[in-house]
Amino acid sequence: MSSEKSQLIKDKHCRPIKRVLIVEDTLALSDDIQIVLIDSLDLICEVAGTETEATSLRQLHTYDLIITDIHLPDSSGNFIAKLIRDKQRILIMTSSEDEEQRDKLTALPIVDYLYKTDIKTVVNYLHRTISRLNDNIYRVIAVCDDSKVFRMRIIQALEHENLAYIEFVNGREAKEAIVDQRIKVDLLITDVYMPEMNGTDLVRHIRLHFSLNELPILALSSSEDSKVVIEMLKMGSNDYLHKPFSKEEFLLRLNTVLDQYRLHKENKLLIRELKSAASTDFLTKLYNRAYFYDVAEPIETQVGRDHESFGVVMIDVDDFKKINDTHGHEIGDQVLKKIAETIKNVARKSDIPCRWGGEEFLVLSPKTPLEQLKDFAERIRLSIEDAYPDSLPFAVTASLGIAIGDKVDPVISQADQMLYKAKHAGKNRICFE
Repeated sequence: MSSEKSQLIKDKHCRPIKRVLIVEDTLALSDDIQIVLIDSLDLICEVAGTETEATSLRQLHTYDLIITDIHLPDSSGNFIAKLIRDKQRILIMTSSEDEEQRDKLTALPIVDYLYKTDIKTVVNYLHRTISRLNDNIYRVIAVCDDSKVFRMRIIQALEHENLAYIEFVNGREAKEAIVDQRIKVDLLITDVYMPEMNGTDLVRHIRLHFSLNELPILALSSSEDSKVVIEMLKMGSNDYLHKPFSKEEFLLRLNTVLDQYRLHKENKLLIRELKSAASTDFLTKLYNRAYFYDVAEPIETQVGRDHESFGVVMIDVDDFKKINDTHGHEIGDQVLKKIAETIKNVARKSDIPCRWGGEEFLVLSPKTPLEQLKDFAERIRLSIEDAYPDSLPFAVTASLGIAIGDKVDPVISQADQMLYKAKHAGKNRICFE
């Protein structure tokens, strides 16, 4: 991202939660919170049982988050107000479910409040909230609304949630930044009715380039017309919020959409890792035999259609059993990993290097004539020979067999026969017909 683009993103308020102060006079609750935050989130976590203790600790340390009960043994009535004036990030716990107090809490510039029900529920909620705050540092929210009042209201809530943001006053600005300039955002919050380009058209443009999971959208509108909601959802909004809304409802909707977004990214990463694990050899990180046959079939079809051929190089480490028996399997594994790295470095982007099994490797080279395949195999052989220093107590070499054709199994069989021939001819050489 260019410096000009990055300057549009406001993130100076974002900071990780590393040190936490718990201000709570119920020892069982404060102990459980402290244990979970230290063990599960690797935080520095201190406890105070009174406002006086908390004030003393604040003179010694700077806290990224203070979790405090609203009623303490020495409550002065000024403690939370002082924290707010100091721009301290606060999360309030309370035993009272009084509606009037709830309204007062939701009006405060705090991260959140929670009721002290049972210890496990409180601890789980705090764990989720702090985890989310730390993850939010890496998220950028686009806020698109022509009303400065509503933008400021949303932005204040985002700042308390540790979220970076970028502002737009109409759909055209947002579309140019997100679609044309490709500024990376993780969520778009947009009003429906705006000058120059309305929210409906903005969502339509966004969905031409990003799926619901790739860029979630939270739509806002003061319209009482239910058709507006339907149209925005049909265009591709993930959720809809009616203006005016409470800060609490906004944050719940926001966090639900962001949680779904995170889950999608985690699942996508997990699927990629599972696919990689299924297609690669655990030790050498080269493709495995199963993956080879998956890709070899379409290659065979293509070369048959084009009346061309492909080459196969079979590689076998010379005297590998002796290396294992003499120096141990750990050294043997290191040899295999080094050879795999060497083969990968020599191979072209179009080649498919695999661990065939044991100390055997195979490389499929599409559209490679025999002379080029011979040169390629020789580079592999020399690179393996040169990959190990003379100071090692053993030499590492490889024998190679090569073949070309347009049918996978016969070409592999031919290359394997040539490899067998290379072994019997003295090893550390290439054989072909």
